[in-house]
Amino acid sequence: MRRSRNLAALALLAASAISAGCGRLDPPSVEVRSAALLEIQGCDDLEARLRERAVADMEARLERNRKAALEGACVWEAVPIGMPGAPTSPVAADGAERWSGTNDQVSGVDEPDLVKTDGSYLYAVADGRLQILDAWPAADTRRVGALALPGTPRRLLVHGDRAVVFSSLTEAADPPPGTVPMLPEPFGAASDCTYGYDCVPQGDGAPAAVLFIDLADRTQPRLVREVRLSSSYLAARRIGDAVHVVATTPPRWIEGLDHGEGLVCGSGRSPLEIVEAFARLAAQNRAVIAAADLDGLIPKGVDVSYAGTTPVERTLFAGCAGFHAAPEADGISFLTVASFDLASDTAPALTTVLGRPGFVYASQDALYVAAPQAWLGGGWWFWERPSFAAEATTIHAFRLHASPSPGADYVASGAVAGRVLNPFALDEHGGHLRVATTSGWSPSPSAHSTVTVLRAEGPLLEEVGRVDGLAPGEDLRAVRFDGDRGFVVTFQRTDPLFVLDLADPAAPRLTAELVVPGFSTYLHLMDPGHLLTIGFDADPTGRFSLFQGIRLQVFDVADPAAPALAHAELIGARGTGSEAATDHLAFTWFAPADLLAVPVTVCEEPILYEPQVTFSGLLVYRVTAEGGFTKLGGVEHPLPDGESASSACWGGWTRSSSLVKRSVFLEDFVYSVTAGEVRVQDTRALGADLARVDLAAP
Repeated sequence: MRRSRNLAALALLAASAISAGCGRLDPPSVEVRSAALLEIQGCDDLEARLRERAVADMEARLERNRKAALEGACVWEAVPIGMPGAPTSPVAADGAERWSGTNDQVSGVDEPDLVKTDGSYLYAVADGRLQILDAWPAADTRRVGALALPGTPRRLLVHGDRAVVFSSLTEAADPPPGTVPMLPEPFGAASDCTYGYDCVPQGDGAPAAVLFIDLADRTQPRLVREVRLSSSYLAARRIGDAVHVVATTPPRWIEGLDHGEGLVCGSGRSPLEIVEAFARLAAQNRAVIAAADLDGLIPKGVDVSYAGTTPVERTLFAGCAGFHAAPEADGISFLTVASFDLASDTAPALTTVLGRPGFVYASQDALYVAAPQAWLGGGWWFWERPSFAAEATTIHAFRLHASPSPGADYVASGAVAGRVLNPFALDEHGGHLRVATTSGWSPSPSAHSTVTVLRAEGPLLEEVGRVDGLAPGEDLRAVRFDGDRGFVVTFQRTDPLFVLDLADPAAPRLTAELVVPGFSTYLHLMDPGHLLTIGFDADPTGRFSLFQGIRLQVFDVADPAAPALAHAELIGARGTGSEAATDHLAFTWFAPADLLAVPVTVCEEPILYEPQVTFSGLLVYRVTAEGGFTKLGGVEHPLPDGESASSACWGGWTRSSSLVKRSVFLEDFVYSVTAGEVRVQDTRALGADLARVDLAAP
């Protein structure tokens, strides 16, 4: 395998092992490697690289088990984590004049969501269908159209008279007549990851379908194109008519390999016999890899257009064009960026990296994937974790373009120490990428956070500046960048809000630190001088802080040297949860009317360890920098029959959830959305439904 002579960056050498006796994970070993990608020259070259990867992974696993067997330690291998807005549509003549859009991270870069609106209609994916509600006037909201879709629809985009739905396929999926057969399911399902404190985005594990739907007649939506991939949907972004879809396959392993697990514990063999046994296994495994059919490991796809009288089908990934690989990496997994033009049925541009999935961030000109390279296992509490100074994140950069057709060209890769929290930990500004990471876990004294500034130099993302050593003993809970400023929240027992001056990429610096109770998990720019945040209140008494409920805050950051907490609002007690605490798409800030909608399950604890749900639904506030929070009321959605207070109030802060998933404002009216219904109320007189639509009804 060819090796790059460019500047090297951090990456992991191998996974470590968990001890059966103590349940601890030894820190992984690290070496310096190049992060720059190399272009793959056709299918033969790709197959050769896959076999080299398979051999390297097999030998590394054998070596770990051989070492454990010689030391007489019973081990299990660690499992690498992450492996096995502004309206854009034209307003109808009878639509609302103002409405809230999707809470996109970057202005002009639309993100898929469960619900979309154009001021006249509400579009939702629910009950296996695209559902279209005539949403104006608000009191007359009703469903006017629906389209059954293959698989399980998960997210959608809407632009003018075209919708794009991202669906997950399963073996039980029944595709509509005339559609292409479903590609075989390559791996098991996994849950979404929106907040990476204890998860890594890896798709849902099912093959993906990208469905293009004509909305010219809202009462009769029509499927006009579908793309089916053997990879699973990871993320997507829309910029104008261009839609860039990121799909992933987790690492696969070749069947028939023996990594010597049976030789580790109680084998009764001498050291020489152990060495000889592992040598025989290595030879056997090489033979298995050499003879293996690798076709099933390579991404596949079909693209079918129904625009004409006869369906037109294209085969994707033919000839393995557009594939790239790092000179050295672990695992056999693929990451594909597929770029589509909503204005035409031209074939998508495909760029595929032999690499792992991770968090996706996009500006209007570039897309980045931050893939963690740390190998972690299970079986410990957070305070028992060793310090992971060896954690690293590999970042792949793609330059986006719309002419002559949409595409995402691979340009560079790099690596930074530590792990990212979510897409808000990345930001591009002035040709530089800023990345916030944490190394280690609180409360380890060696845990700390870093903000690294990178710039593409040839095929590498090279470091040009860094602020290191932020908050020793703490880890990241929220990040937000804004031009030349950066805001970072860490936590152990209290919430330090750090303000960073990033005007000079080569010399970023810390300008201020503000300590307040609890911590924020999401930071929203209310205006240039104020942050509107959501997170958790906490009692710092004792060694650990006890969470006390959802906490909304307004920070005055007009003076970067003197940030101040201007206002705070506490919701509920221990166990209170909100979808918005860990998913920014559930946080609805309607700036023209100073309105904030937050979905919550409010829990109170009148008797210790006997929580009660006192409210389930959507809370609405008027928020101003001068006056703070004014609670206007709430749209109640009672918990389903059979769901107890105990189950609703003990979800854990990193899996914070609520029955209400999304909300939308159209002028003075708020639309509260669960998986099964939409309720409409007037924010000037909350408490009574003006309209209610059952999303599960025929």
